[in-house]
Amino acid sequence: MKNTLLIFLVLIVCFPGASPAELFNNPGTNVGKKNLVVGISYSYSLHDYELDTDKLPTSSKRIMLKVTTGLTDWLDIYIKGGGTNLQLDYMENDSNAIKNFDSDYKAGFGMGARIRLLNFPNSQTRVFLEGGGFYFKTDDSIEWEYIDRTLIKNRDMKWADYYAGLGIVKRVDFMDITCGVGFSEIQWWLRDTYEIHQGNSITWDRKDWRDSYEVKNPLFGFFGIDFILPYEYRISAQAGIRDLDNAEVSIALTQGLERR
Repeated sequence: MKNTLLIFLVLIVCFPGASPAELFNNPGTNVGKKNLVVGISYSYSLHDYELDTDKLPTSSKRIMLKVTTGLTDWLDIYIKGGGTNLQLDYMENDSNAIKNFDSDYKAGFGMGARIRLLNFPNSQTRVFLEGGGFYFKTDDSIEWEYIDRTLIKNRDMKWADYYAGLGIVKRVDFMDITCGVGFSEIQWWLRDTYEIHQGNSITWDRKDWRDSYEVKNPLFGFFGIDFILPYEYRISAQAGIRDLDNAEVSIALTQGLERR
């Protein structure tokens, strides 16, 4: 028990918040037929992506409301929506950059499904497959300052996550412990309007929409804990890690609205 609580604290402390790629959590077990679970979650992610520069540090925070219902005893579907922001850290690698892309919170939405593949009641263990997607639009600007001019990119962006994972859930006392392997990728669309200030003149240039898939190192491992509380409440924490530069954390509070 002490080791489990220690792991929970490490998830909270080592990752300051918790993505462009989604995690698999809350609740760790299937909802079941005709049951409904509603939850709110906060997530933070940090990744290196390539938009118009190599290894661009990219972070995102999301506050989501998620509703899950069971169509059968082995199939759940869910929808979620809320606010998400996006930061592209050009100042990290470019000394001429004086302002990063750091958007306000914008509306985003997603949906997905979880299938219970195997169920072992005696050991209170389940195997599941989950997949889904998430989409949002956002905008902001990036600024660079050079000796003879200032360059501003006013950027419109669309962002989509696609993800799937295979996991195992084990009940231990009042906790569900989840671990597994996931696959995720993103697709982005962006359009830049260049604003060049040189002396007393300003010139403009709008580029067409361009898009790309990010499929480098798409595999990640995930680990989570659901604390099962009275009145069908759950407190969940989960981390997903690809490598030292690509990690995600999610924290959630959920409640079941119908008793089984």
